[in-house]
Amino acid sequence: MLLPLDSPAFGKLADAVKRGIEAAATTADPGKTLPIVVYPTNDVANSIVDIYDRALRAGAQFVIGPLTKNAVQAIAASNAVTVPTLGLSVPDNEGTLPNGMYAFGVQIEAEARQIARVAHSQGKRRAVVITGDNTLARRTSQAFMDEWTRSGRLIVDQHAYTTDQGKLKRIRDNLGPNNVDAIFLALDGQRARQVRPYLGKTVAMYATSQINSAESMVLGQHDLNGVLFLDMPWMVLPDHPAVMSYPRLTGVFGTFEQERFYAIGIDAWRLAQGLLDESYSSLSPVDGVTGLLTPGLARVFVREPLPVQFVQGVPRVVDGVSLR
Repeated sequence: MLLPLDSPAFGKLADAVKRGIEAAATTADPGKTLPIVVYPTNDVANSIVDIYDRALRAGAQFVIGPLTKNAVQAIAASNAVTVPTLGLSVPDNEGTLPNGMYAFGVQIEAEARQIARVAHSQGKRRAVVITGDNTLARRTSQAFMDEWTRSGRLIVDQHAYTTDQGKLKRIRDNLGPNNVDAIFLALDGQRARQVRPYLGKTVAMYATSQINSAESMVLGQHDLNGVLFLDMPWMVLPDHPAVMSYPRLTGVFGTFEQERFYAIGIDAWRLAQGLLDESYSSLSPVDGVTGLLTPGLARVFVREPLPVQFVQGVPRVVDGVSLR
């Protein structure tokens, strides 16, 4: 494992991934799995390549990591990849992975494109986008808009996140059924709860897994009733066969984000075992705790999360919804 455990920004998430890999490994036949060696890294790309090279010289037969996009891109560009390597983030240019390197990650931008296809499949044609005030929210909204307009559908308007009641009421007043039939919320749960009551309940609303956060649990989620979003089985389907196979570390993680990275670790280990046993192109889809994982183009795994809707304040999986 090559994980940024020494990073102030990513250390807690890296620890969650590590725990997920270790949890998955404990369920395997000891005679059929390689021993796990952990190589902590920081955020410096050059040092990550050096540590990767050190792992190879020590005899690593498979590498899981790095975790961040910049680190994955640094390994991909290093000409150092000589053993199967599963990066846990998808590079901006998906065609840059060298032979023997693969990528698997939970991309919010990918969820935005998928939920745009869901809305399209439900007959929606004219959308309004409300965008949060950070870089990820802007990337998420742009991914939704790119997918939405690709087949000729219309973005009627885009609004910046605000708590100004006057501005929110003006947005609502322009959401007539003849003008708009979909709203995409590029917001986390806390911000979505603040704006949703002002937007009415007549126009269908869509979001990504960011809307399902620990901060919006119980009472607050009633404000989000009806919003359709995507999330991983680990978070919304406790009776999923794969989810039931792995331990939940109750009380260990303080955020939903850490829970999701724990699930990433579980599926990373499962994908690694598959890649050790057979070629990438011959791998069967994995019904994982993060979603259905399928080998895609350019050695990047495609992840299909579950469609979910808030009902009476509780996330419920929705049947019969296609993400393709």
